[in-house]
Amino acid sequence: MDLPAGLVLRFMERVRTEEVPLEDGDREVYTRLDAVDWELEAGGISLEAYALMTGRTATVAGTTPTRTTTVAGNRGEQYPWFKIYGRSLGDGADDIHCRLARCKVTRALQGEFGHGKFWISKCGGIAVDDGTNGVYVFVQHETGEALPAS
Repeated sequence: MDLPAGLVLRFMERVRTEEVPLEDGDREVYTRLDAVDWELEAGGISLEAYALMTGRTATVAGTTPTRTTTVAGNRGEQYPWFKIYGRSLGDGADDIHCRLARCKVTRALQGEFGHGKFWISKCGGIAVDDGTNGVYVFVQHETGEALPAS
């Protein structure tokens, strides 16, 4: 499910560091990747994408131009794992893709309704190793490519 008008995918490695004193008084420092903290920011809100990230159902009723989409949240619902694909354009025809294969929302949707203001939705979470693709993958293309469908 695409986030139409997606603006930002923030990405920060979560690392675990251990310092070990050596006999000569020096120190060895070990740092390893543990997970990725991510945040999405988008113009407007795609209820279909939000339903996917929260394990809910987006119900569409009616026909254009009076169609409605409804998502309801209920106490105790468990959030599922899902994938995030991001794309950033380069200076020329190039781009870079980011894939987070096992993500979960841990900082729930937020936004603000305001008079004359456009809704900017934000949510965030964690990405962990999916056992096959690692925690994340970056791919840079000399000639940009569209994001995969799934």
